[in-house]
Amino acid sequence: MGFRARKVAGILCAATLLVSGTVWAADPEMTSIKETDVAREQAAAVASAEQDIHADELVAEADDGTKILINLASRGLYLYERGEKTKLYPIACGRYSNRSPVGYYKVIEKEVNPTWVDPADRTNVVTSGPSNPLGYRWIGFNGYYGIHGTNNPASIGTYASKGCIRMNEADVEDLYERVDVGTPVEVYYNRCVMEKAPDGTVVYYIYPDAYECQPLTVRQINEWLHGYGVECFESDEAIQAKIDAEDGQPTFVAKPFNLTVDGKTLEWKAILKDGIYYLPVYPMADAMKMPVYTDKEAGMVKTAYGVAAVTVFKNVSYINADDAEGLFNISGGKFSNNSMVYKLNPSRKLEMSRQPENINRVDSSDKSGNKTQPGAFNNSGSVTKVNETAKYNQ
Repeated sequence: MGFRARKVAGILCAATLLVSGTVWAADPEMTSIKETDVAREQAAAVASAEQDIHADELVAEADDGTKILINLASRGLYLYERGEKTKLYPIACGRYSNRSPVGYYKVIEKEVNPTWVDPADRTNVVTSGPSNPLGYRWIGFNGYYGIHGTNNPASIGTYASKGCIRMNEADVEDLYERVDVGTPVEVYYNRCVMEKAPDGTVVYYIYPDAYECQPLTVRQINEWLHGYGVECFESDEAIQAKIDAEDGQPTFVAKPFNLTVDGKTLEWKAILKDGIYYLPVYPMADAMKMPVYTDKEAGMVKTAYGVAAVTVFKNVSYINADDAEGLFNISGGKFSNNSMVYKLNPSRKLEMSRQPENINRVDSSDKSGNKTQPGAFNNSGSVTKVNETAKYNQ
């Protein structure tokens, strides 16, 4: 969807939020407001959002990668400069009955020492000063909506406004100097925030559903973790517990590395978890076209070159990277901060007196994720050759 189309989608969502009820009148302190006055204010805000904007006006005059992202669920404002996230400011946003409008906008005006006009009584005008609820800076982005300071700093971090974005005074003054008219502004509601920490570890947060409009499931979280390649390293039980807690605290999962074997970059990742580098057994074996044999009872995996213990995470078998050379006859390891590279060693004579018997791929009965101890392969007369990539949750 292009920027212009996304703008329209944002407008529709904003309009839905605006016209869903007499939101200002729901405030006990403002019960004297006439419904017709509220409707007029809502219509003006929607009309402002629907103004025809040329494509070249949808970005800042100097397209330097500066943009503002506002997550209403986390109550945080993110500033990007030159395409990099440089600031995270705490905010207060619209209360349940006065939801801040989501959508794609741009900064349309900036003002120092703004004047506040009481929407309930237009004759009540408050000039700049300590009693002004807008503080000392105004950054407008959509009709009557804007980012501003506050004379009630205790409200920051809550849902307290009538739709605008409140900031601590020092924060809004800092932001004011960093953005220009035309800077893109994106307002969204996302309860689950997933990102990489500075060291590359995948971390996620889950926030309360203050607007009661975004339920989350374990399946959804798994899908998002899958995008980073670490879905196997957070149990379904842990995910459900985090959804139930919805405390907004970070959960660090694991650090993924791009994995290259014999010149082939795999879809699966190498993973650093609790100080151990894990490698996926079957994707690596497939890349080298190497038969792999497993003994599920002993928790072992075997190739023509050697034997190693396996650790099972969500039905997927991994080995410790320290065992890779002995099991696969490869050498290598961590190549950079985000990649691991392995190459086949020169072939050596294989001496396998017989193939291990009664050996099957580790099955779903072992889901603990605890590393199993080495043990002997069983010999009971049946042999199963396994050489296929383990599939997610299969």
